[in-house]
Amino acid sequence: MSTFEKDTPVSSTGPSDLVVVGSSAGGVEALSILVSTLPAGFPAPIVLAQHLDPNRPSSLDSILQRRTNLPVEVVQSRSRLQAGRIYVVPANRHVAINDSSVEVQSDHGKRPRPSVDLLLSSAAQVYGERLIAVILTGSGSDGAAGAVEVKDAGGIVIVQNPQTARYPSMPMALPPTVIDFEVDLERIGPLLNDLLTGASLPQPEEKTEDTLRFILELVSRQASIDFQPYRTSTILRRIGRRMTVTRNRTIRDYADYLIAHPEEIGELVKAFLINVTQFFRDPEAFAFLKSDVLPKLVAQARGRDRVLRFWTAGCATGEESYSLAMLITDMVGVELSQWSVKIFATDLDEAAIAFARRGLYTENLLSGVPAGYRERFFERVDIGYRISKAMRQMVIFGQQDLSRSAPFPRIDLVLCRNVLIYFTPELQDYVLSQFAFSLSPHGFLFLGKAETVRPAQSYYELYNKQWKVYRCRGGALPMVRRQNMPDLHMRRAEGVFNALQKRSSGKEHADQEAAQPAIEIGQLRRLNELLLRFLPIGVVVIDRSYRILTANGSARRLLGLREGGNEQDFLHAVHGIPYSSVREAIDAVFRERSTITLPEVQLDIAIGGSGRSVSLSIALMQLEAGAPDLAAISATDVTEQIQVRKQLEEVQVEHTHLMNELSTSNKRLNDVNKELLDANEELQVANEELMLTHEELQATIE
Repeated sequence: MSTFEKDTPVSSTGPSDLVVVGSSAGGVEALSILVSTLPAGFPAPIVLAQHLDPNRPSSLDSILQRRTNLPVEVVQSRSRLQAGRIYVVPANRHVAINDSSVEVQSDHGKRPRPSVDLLLSSAAQVYGERLIAVILTGSGSDGAAGAVEVKDAGGIVIVQNPQTARYPSMPMALPPTVIDFEVDLERIGPLLNDLLTGASLPQPEEKTEDTLRFILELVSRQASIDFQPYRTSTILRRIGRRMTVTRNRTIRDYADYLIAHPEEIGELVKAFLINVTQFFRDPEAFAFLKSDVLPKLVAQARGRDRVLRFWTAGCATGEESYSLAMLITDMVGVELSQWSVKIFATDLDEAAIAFARRGLYTENLLSGVPAGYRERFFERVDIGYRISKAMRQMVIFGQQDLSRSAPFPRIDLVLCRNVLIYFTPELQDYVLSQFAFSLSPHGFLFLGKAETVRPAQSYYELYNKQWKVYRCRGGALPMVRRQNMPDLHMRRAEGVFNALQKRSSGKEHADQEAAQPAIEIGQLRRLNELLLRFLPIGVVVIDRSYRILTANGSARRLLGLREGGNEQDFLHAVHGIPYSSVREAIDAVFRERSTITLPEVQLDIAIGGSGRSVSLSIALMQLEAGAPDLAAISATDVTEQIQVRKQLEEVQVEHTHLMNELSTSNKRLNDVNKELLDANEELQVANEELMLTHEELQATIE
């Protein structure tokens, strides 16, 4: 979900702010540098969690005390937090933040000790937006899940630049959407001090309305994201943080800074958004979906066309969308290949969408996934787990602004959790109306715990009060137009709406504006019949949903498309097509408004009794200004050229036979060299640990 920070209460008896630092391999040196850059009178307590050898006594506190003027204290059982003090977590023990204290905890299973995740999670519950989390050098992924909770609570997340970290695994394990600042080690201390003592928010009596409106309009023009309907207090807090980093004392100065530095607008948008979620967040809610809602939808779909369509609005980094895909796959079972299941996953943040598309998560972020699902739907890779290909193909990710974009039609279930609570009532009403248009008759809406459908009550009926599940009343509802929606966006939205409505209802509209896109599609098909059928090159026209609008005879023969019907999905209709690479190319054409050529696309499954290779050229086309974007795909048979090239390669094989034998011998030598390099690397790690131990012993002797 793309949302804003939560208002988390902070203990009134302790310091208002807290800094938590986590590190592992190489952390002693990094922590020494960090504390040396902190000024005297630092305005917040700092809790340091460093993975240390549990079988050796630690002198980390002594080492750090030599590098800083701030008092350093090892947490023995329970220590009260005080500003300007450094608290070192003991080796092989877990600690947590409780009220205004840090205390040693009992064992927590197989977590690395001390657990950075546990420490950050407990601190986020107490300090919320007043917490700053710092992740330094280290191996593994400890801290990734905790940083997500910090971001979800509105706190700030800083990571050491992985390019300069001795061991970059820990800072690289964090989802990029939760990172506020990625800086070199030497700059972290000054940045912390600036964030805690820098520019303050405008006072309530100051007149900021005009300047704030100007800033938000500037963001809207450049980033195409409308933040004006959102809560002013939250927006001002986030602007205040950027004012601190950019060293602007007043909001007027910051507005001038935005004009002079347009790249800052991207950083401001990133500061506004909180893109965090988890797999199976609120497990009991997902259990209700699995036991009650989804069986009804599956039964209805099995009785008609075996088509299911879902929409996760505010999907953030994709965990919720993939959770839904896993549930559906589990319920449908071996029949999945006979079903058409599409999950539209949208979010404001383009970086979050890019991360979600990759489907790559560290082990810590999979804590909510049932063990059976982890084995079935994930594959182990070097740096974590990747969602299976079948799940990735089921989910269609895209960037979308709920306050502007057109809704998807014929949706069975909309998931929009913990997004509406940050909207103004006017925007809530508009978005809920769009969902009502989007849902099929008696489709379901799944909201967050603190959300409700009011004031759009007439569109929905309450289905489950505990989990905020609603059912849409009646049939298709008219799409509501916002008065302040820009004309260009509205024309595009209405064009998509009218084209989709004609597909679903089959009725003609008297309204000329509504009928215009349908007429254009008809003209496109007639042009295909009159002209494109004579071309030796295959031509296919699709929309943003990959739906085939028209295809000439050459394309049907070359790609194996069946005759008749225009409801075919291009990516699924062409048998054996490399799904991911072609979909990425089509998405890039719509996103970047450019032309992309895939010179050699191998159709894996034989067509007409023989293998086939084609060259695909994808170009953007638009019938007229304001009409929905389409893409024209031209296909050329390059099978013969590739076969000739393979024959030449076979001839070359005979001439390189002796070279291959030499290469085999070289490979054996390389394997031996690799073993030596691995042994040297292990020796180097052992030597570094010995050096750290020596430093600790020296500190103890002194």
